[in-house]
Formats: sequence, C-alpha cells, structure tokens
Amino acid sequence: MNPRHAQSGVTLVMSLIMLIVLTLLVVSAIRFSNINLRLAGNAQTQAESAAAAQVAVDQVLASALAGNSLSAMSAASSTISTGGASYTVAVSKPACNMTQNIDTSTLDPSIPADRPCFGLGANDQLIDANIKLTTGPSACKNQMWDIAASVGDGASGSQVSILQGASLRVGAETSCPTP
Repeated sequence: MNPRHAQSGVTLVMSLIMLIVLTLLVVSAIRFSNINLRLAGNAQTQAESAAAAQVAVDQVLASALAGNSLSAMSAASSTISTGGASYTVAVSKPACNMTQNIDTSTLDPSIPADRPCFGLGANDQLIDANIKLTTGPSACKNQMWDIAASVGDGASGSQVSILQGASLRVGAETSCPTP
C-alpha cells in the first residue's frame, strides 16, 4: 500500500476539526460582543434616566428660587428629553425636614441676600455690658427640604430614584408645613 494515499484522509479530518474550532471561536466572540453592547446600552439608559431626574429636581428648585413656595407644590409628572430619548419623571411633593433660626451674628450686610434678614437696623440693636451689639434671631430662617424624583424606563426595565436636599431662606414667620 502506498503511504501517500493512507494520510490524505487524516488531513481532511484535521481540517474539519480546525474549521469547527474556528467557528466556535467566532460564535463566542459574537455572543460576548452582544452582551457587552447590551451592558453599554443599559448603562447609557441609566445615566440618561438619572440626568432626566436631576433636571426635574432642578426645575423644582428653580421654581422655588423664582418665588414659588415649595410647600404649595404638589407631586407632578413631567417629560424630560435627553438627546434622542424622552423620559417621564415623577417628582414627589417636596418635604420640609427642619427649620433653623438664623442668628444675626452670622449675617453679613454686604451680601444682598442677607440684608432683608436684619429686620431692625444696626442702630436699633441693644448694647450689652461689653459695649458690643447684642445678637438675636434674625427676620429669616433656613429651611431644609427633600425633593425626590424617579424615572422608570419600560423598555430596559431600569428604575432610577434620586433624593436631593435643598436649603431655602424664608421669612421668620414661615414654618415647616405639617404633612
């Protein structure tokens, strides 16, 4: 028997085995790239959802700075667009946590936001035994508020909730609303 003809079948079998191995490598590479693509897409959706929730909280804070009372605001839902996607953001009713009196010794008359808090002028303050102006509660208070927003994306199933604290200066007659 000719040895040359006996080995020709082995080469075909080895070639088929190598082809199967290469095919399996290509299939696994495609699967891993699809998984990585889904992970990146979910991370992007989560980041966009968090950004949309933060925009909604910023809108509530801007409304409060424009003179609207946080205690008068109710829970609301708004649509925020971030790039190509739009998200529905649910903002809960802001909650007042604490009211803190401001001492006049901590105020600076050169800061415009502090001026209304003095109430009485410096000439109207009493002088103590050390010939220093007395300090006392000012005409303002600081209130600490919590504003919560949540976004749910039905397509990816992601849920993002944020809670942001805010400090607002209010008049001394204003107290935290009771729930």
